[in-house]
Amino acid sequence: MRKDPVCVDVPELKEILEHYLDAEAPINFAVKIVGHPGIGKSDVVRQTARKKNFLFIDTRLAFKENIDLGGYPVPDHDAKRMIYYRPGFIPPDHVPEGFDGILWFLDEANRAHPTVIQTLFQIITEKICGEHRLADRTFIVLAGNLGETDSTTITRFDDAALDGRLAIFHLKPDAQSWLHWAYAEKIHPSIMRYISQYPERLWDENYIHPNPRGWHQVSQALRLSYGLHTHEALNAYLSTHPLSSLEKMISALVGRVASDDFVLQLICPRQLTTQEVLDGDPVKLAAVKNNQISPEDVLWAMTGALNTLRDMRIAAGSDLQAGDLRTLANILSFVSHLRADMRLSFVYQLIKECAVFTQIPSALNLMEDKELAAMIDRQVLELLESE
Repeated sequence: MRKDPVCVDVPELKEILEHYLDAEAPINFAVKIVGHPGIGKSDVVRQTARKKNFLFIDTRLAFKENIDLGGYPVPDHDAKRMIYYRPGFIPPDHVPEGFDGILWFLDEANRAHPTVIQTLFQIITEKICGEHRLADRTFIVLAGNLGETDSTTITRFDDAALDGRLAIFHLKPDAQSWLHWAYAEKIHPSIMRYISQYPERLWDENYIHPNPRGWHQVSQALRLSYGLHTHEALNAYLSTHPLSSLEKMISALVGRVASDDFVLQLICPRQLTTQEVLDGDPVKLAAVKNNQISPEDVLWAMTGALNTLRDMRIAAGSDLQAGDLRTLANILSFVSHLRADMRLSFVYQLIKECAVFTQIPSALNLMEDKELAAMIDRQVLELLESE
């Protein structure tokens, strides 16, 4: 029976990996990470190994066959038998001086040759690869892309017996964690500003683009290839070079929709952002109430806010927590001031896609404006009774 992966965000995965590496005795399971391409699986594992002072060895299983893991056969003429030289890419039989352990990262597991799975049993449970013993403090982490929409052939890497030896996690990136990382990595300020305003644009779960890796690549293109190190420099360049090669480069890295919107926000920013809706910005709320923001900008921001709330709901696994309930209350405040047809649409999205109907009363209780809360409650009931 297939084991369903447990959804985690980046901070949760880092904590899980750190505890996994803290084991004081040999451990009889490995960690497997699945997720869409470009969301940072490899970086999380590499950073954790560095933090815990582990030797990090990265092996791409897509390029290996079972015989590769066993080693190269050579004849022992004196003993009249074959021996197998230890492959250079597998971990050594001892922890090198200066390290506290070894983390063997087996990436692209979804593209591995089926025969490799059998060797993985031995690696995980016995710490042996072919005829070669691994050091006691060798920890195994596997990773693979989900691959449903990338139009490539992949191996169904969900062997039931192997799954029983794995703790399986589905990594889903969140914008807040990525922005902390982006600040430390000096990602281009325009990209950080854009993702902070439209967190739903960090990645698209239904498609390959955009994704965190793509935005990192855009940052490198802006800084290293075009020499545009500041927000002002990029804005000036785009304003004076319409339909430039840079726009095509960005589109190639994060996809046409995300690229066009990113450029648009630089040269002609919207009047309302997703984050302003999530934060319940009082100035923008008043502007929506007074019809001072274009319907197109409202629709864009509200759609992004509901997508973000949906991800919060999925990540919570059950009911929204207090902070997320405040976000729901802020979204409801904006919904209440929309015209009737838009209000109907977004209320049904909250109920059907975000599955937060039973928590609307709790969110309304958090609102300081009790008159507004009562009005929203009436609006929701009226919309439901009209169906």
